Amino acid sequence: MSSLQIAAVVALLSGAASWCGIIAFRRAPWSLAEARLRMSGAAPSGVASANAGDDWCRSMASSWFGRTLVARVESDLGIVGLTPADVVSRVLVSATILTFALVASLVALISMGVLPPSPLWWLACLVAGLVAGWVALRDVSARIDRRKLEVRQVTNDFIQLVAVGLTTDQSVEEAIRFAIAIGAGPAFEELRLEVLTAPQRGVPVWDAIDGLGVRYGVRELCEFASSVERQGLQGVSIGDSVSTLATAMRASALDRLEREADKANANLSGPTIGFVVTTIVFLAYPLAQRISDAFGG
Repeated sequence: MSSLQIAAVVALLSGAASWCGIIAFRRAPWSLAEARLRMSGAAPSGVASANAGDDWCRSMASSWFGRTLVARVESDLGIVGLTPADVVSRVLVSATILTFALVASLVALISMGVLPPSPLWWLACLVAGLVAGWVALRDVSARIDRRKLEVRQVTNDFIQLVAVGLTTDQSVEEAIRFAIAIGAGPAFEELRLEVLTAPQRGVPVWDAIDGLGVRYGVRELCEFASSVERQGLQGVSIGDSVSTLATAMRASALDRLEREADKANANLSGPTIGFVVTTIVFLAYPLAQRISDAFGG
């Protein structure tokens, strides 16, 4: 490549990286119209979009590329407070910034004669950018999985506490209030908010609990909500069913902990074997060298 072509490539990538950086570190909307646009996802009548970057990200998210990119996590993005446009913008920003950094470094090294010109270097930069985008997408998926696991653990604690409250001759409402008053943590705060605000929203407590279970895919929480609904509408006792559900969840939690412990042990087996083999070789090599020298002499 000539110096003019190199300068053109660097200028183009610098402009793209600057634009992606501005989009990534954008401040909150300044006006109520922009805030309403971001919350609703559609511009109010007579109000044009004040940010072309947002429109472009939404158009990319609605395209075939965006739908394919977020297809696996699209239904769960609300759990972590993201939208498809947010995911697409994060993936593109990560891929573009890393590609730009590598290309700029590669151009500098080739210009100084440190590296020989080769198409493989540019292919490596492209592959690294794709890997950076994949890592950003995996980060979103990991955040969703961690959030679901937190809610599942909170569900286990919540149902255990309700079962304990029911064994002390408390009513279902008193047992639920007892459980949400003791629990702590961000996920428990969300459960507490759903239960405490249900009467103000005109929603039965069991519907609020069931909605949370459906949102996070926690079947046990939906089953508990069904039991509370039967008690509230038909007046049947649910002490035995809640106790059975609590026992099943304890067994499931113990099984999950055992699987995680076995997985951790399996992950440690490789480094342990490598350390033992390296230590044996390190200690045995001087002895083998002396024996070889003795027989050789």
